[in-house]
Amino acid sequence: MRPWFGKAEEAAVAEVIASGWVAQGPRVAEFERAFASRIGAGHGVAVSSCTTALHLALVLAEIGPGDEVIVPSLSFIATANVVTYVGAEPVFADIDPATGNLTAKTVGAALTPRTRAVIVVHQGGVPADVAEIRAAHPGLIVIEDAACAAGSVYRDRPVGAGAELAAWSFHPRKLLTTGEGGMLTLTDADLAARAEAAARARHERQRRRPARHGQHRAGELP
Repeated sequence: MRPWFGKAEEAAVAEVIASGWVAQGPRVAEFERAFASRIGAGHGVAVSSCTTALHLALVLAEIGPGDEVIVPSLSFIATANVVTYVGAEPVFADIDPATGNLTAKTVGAALTPRTRAVIVVHQGGVPADVAEIRAAHPGLIVIEDAACAAGSVYRDRPVGAGAELAAWSFHPRKLLTTGEGGMLTLTDADLAARAEAAARARHERQRRRPARHGQHRAGELP
């Protein structure tokens, strides 16, 4: 799959190069605001990938050793891998064969006393019924893996609208790409500030000593 780039993209990249500011800068901040506004989220924190966004979401949710996180049995491996990054255990749940997504029923079948959260993937951009899952399991932390869902709409609202934690991908094979990169969108201002601080702190540590989970912050030229 070849990304569709035109003169507008060429001009935007040239403008960034000419500015001399190719690391985290004003264009990233502008993109964070525009993307969060478009999907109906209060805040956006641009990061290096959707994997990074999911990892950061679990850190913010304070998921750790001894906890279980339900993930779909059909997804890119990163959905399960990030759970292990924080020392928790991924628990695979069945999916609806018609949509490829988790349902309230399949999540319920995977619950145990150790379950803290569920990562709901909008598989291939097909919206999962997150509202139904939240209503059926009000005690669970719901993290949305919207890697492929930029532009998807469910019940007249963009996927990710109002989500406490939603992770996005801008990989070249996605409908919206920045070359590489991802974003975590959030509704809570305090949580967004923590996300920004955590991403920046990890990025600074990795500049001095590379970590096994890669860098976290996005640049002007991802």
